Amino acid sequence: MNTQGLQEHASRRERLFIAVRLPGSVQQSLHMQTQLIRNKLDFRKWTDYRDYHITLQFLGDTLMSDVGHLRSALHATATQFNAFDLKLDNWGTFGLEETPKVLWRGVSGDVERLHLLQKEIVKATTSLGFEAELRAYRPHVTVARKYLGHLPDMDNHGVSDVISDHHFHGDSWSVEGFVLYVTRLGQTPMYEMLDTFLFS
Repeated sequence: MNTQGLQEHASRRERLFIAVRLPGSVQQSLHMQTQLIRNKLDFRKWTDYRDYHITLQFLGDTLMSDVGHLRSALHATATQFNAFDLKLDNWGTFGLEETPKVLWRGVSGDVERLHLLQKEIVKATTSLGFEAELRAYRPHVTVARKYLGHLPDMDNHGVSDVISDHHFHGDSWSVEGFVLYVTRLGQTPMYEMLDTFLFS
């Protein structure tokens, strides 16, 4: 790459976030369970199963020239942790009950360790100039966004009624690290892994 190309790369901004990636088997299982709900509810956008994750911190538009320092801070944070177990749990929504903005799947297991990991990541990135979200951290897997209404023949079933009728088995897995993602708007899957940070 020539000097001009290097400068253009360094000055480019990408939308980044940090997350726990669900293993492929858990993604597939949640995808199959979601298909049953998808047949009963109409949301504007359903998350591609390959994009299922638990967000730890949203970083926003980030200069690529800053990614090296970010990687170093995240690697240092990862070395402070050992693997811990999580499990898919209850369904839930964000927003008004009648017109929810987000349909999600919660997590259980060693959630205390997950909260501690999120806290340490925020601490590490704040020192680099990234801003922490003001709202309380609520770990979840986003399944769909923007409820549009009922599908035909489902007029008597609201979102809460449908999800309460589906008590699926919650897959468990061992969290062995976290991922730095870049968002590729308009692509499927929409999230591309830039780096993986494994625990000690």
